Amino acid sequence: MIRTFCTLLRRLASERRGGVLMLFAISLVPMIFATGMGIDYARAVRLRTKLNAIADAAALAGVSQPMMNVVDDTQVRAAALAMFNGQSAGLEGLAAAPQITVVVTHPEGATSRAVAVTYTAGSTNMFASILNLRSIGIGGASTATATAAPNVDFYLALDTSPSMALATTTAGMTLMDTVLKCTFACHSNNMAAVSTSSFPNLIVDTTKFSINKKNYGTKTVGGFPATVIDANGTYIFDNKTTNVPARCNQGGKDLCVYNSNGTAVDSYWYALNQGVRMRVTDERAAIRDLMTLAMQYADQNKRRYHASLHTFDHKSNFKTLVTMPNPSAAANLTAVSNAADAIDLVTVNDLAGGGRPPNGESGTEYLFTSLESVLTQMGAIMPAKSGQGSDQPGDTPQAMMFLVTDGMSDENIGSGRTRSAMRDQQVAQCNAIKARGIRLAILYTEYTAESIKDDEPNQRALAQAAIPNIAPQLTKCASPGLLYTVKTDQSMSTALQALFAKAMVTARLTQ
Repeated sequence: MIRTFCTLLRRLASERRGGVLMLFAISLVPMIFATGMGIDYARAVRLRTKLNAIADAAALAGVSQPMMNVVDDTQVRAAALAMFNGQSAGLEGLAAAPQITVVVTHPEGATSRAVAVTYTAGSTNMFASILNLRSIGIGGASTATATAAPNVDFYLALDTSPSMALATTTAGMTLMDTVLKCTFACHSNNMAAVSTSSFPNLIVDTTKFSINKKNYGTKTVGGFPATVIDANGTYIFDNKTTNVPARCNQGGKDLCVYNSNGTAVDSYWYALNQGVRMRVTDERAAIRDLMTLAMQYADQNKRRYHASLHTFDHKSNFKTLVTMPNPSAAANLTAVSNAADAIDLVTVNDLAGGGRPPNGESGTEYLFTSLESVLTQMGAIMPAKSGQGSDQPGDTPQAMMFLVTDGMSDENIGSGRTRSAMRDQQVAQCNAIKARGIRLAILYTEYTAESIKDDEPNQRALAQAAIPNIAPQLTKCASPGLLYTVKTDQSMSTALQALFAKAMVTARLTQ
């Protein structure tokens, strides 16, 4: 076949008759037009590529960070049109100004936006115009979508029950256990009585336990000289062997350190004195750091963030430290940061009976983590329905609840003490909150066996059995993906900031 084709070519090349030239002349014209139209088409393709890029830029202009703060769709369309017209003006090869359509929609509510840019145009022909084909029609489309960072109200609820006095570091646990024979700090208003029974080593003196003290002056108590050793007025008798009250060596116990009101200090005071990091003190730092981060987010996103701050333990001791302000309260996040110093461990009312709640309520001794109560209280404080957080007229901020807890339910519900992971009834309360459009984020300060090693054997067994179920139940309570666990020797502040960032993930731009 190849040999035959080559033979034909040689014969054609040697042909001298005029018919071949005529045929060639006749075919030359359409060959030129075909080549020219190919060039016209290639120019049209290049022009369409440029216009598609301009359409992309125009669509993205409508969902840029500054434009997401604009609520008027007319302004958004104008911005997209201006971008397209500005970049397409002067493009070579356009037969006429492109026809542009910009459609702005909100596919996922007021804080979302989709900008669709469609155009049609003509690419001027150089060769095909001889045949009265002045241009080649071209067109394209581009769509950009974004979700604006919403205005957000944060409702913060922090567990301050006795188990939150567990040290957050292994070194802190070791110190408390070695010196006081108790891994977490007890906070009692009658420690002198408790120390002679259940916790014999909880009352401390300055020598035996290396108390850190400064001289804040001297005072006389009952006729005996004492030195004030901290800013809270805690004092210690100057000599516990001579010239001191009998109570300073009560039953052979070291009872020489007292609060300013004359009650004996407890192991919570000792932990603070020694600088032991506890969950409750880490909550203070975590809230301060979180407010700093929230202020940064608000500034970057040009959004309004507000927060309220609450603590809970026993059902009768829910506290509001900072209320949710009106939208004009610009200093609110600073107020929450400052209020973090007021986050404190619940005081056990041993004066009214061993281990009772702060108000001395009888019949519910030792019940100090009421998840039912905090969900009820927070549910009443938060809005009936979360807004979308846009600046549209009538819209309200997006509501988020942050719960910091070790997740061990210790309350009196129905048949008696729960001492268990969050019950299904409380998960139902969580679901009811989420059904209102409120996102629920939980920082789980992992409950460990160290929290209960000094508890009564039967209660220790109940808690031990409940530990594997705590995280799964809290996961059900939280909004999808918004449970974060902080373990011993990890930073609660870092964990809370990570949870915050995760909760705010919708504040992003996507094309």
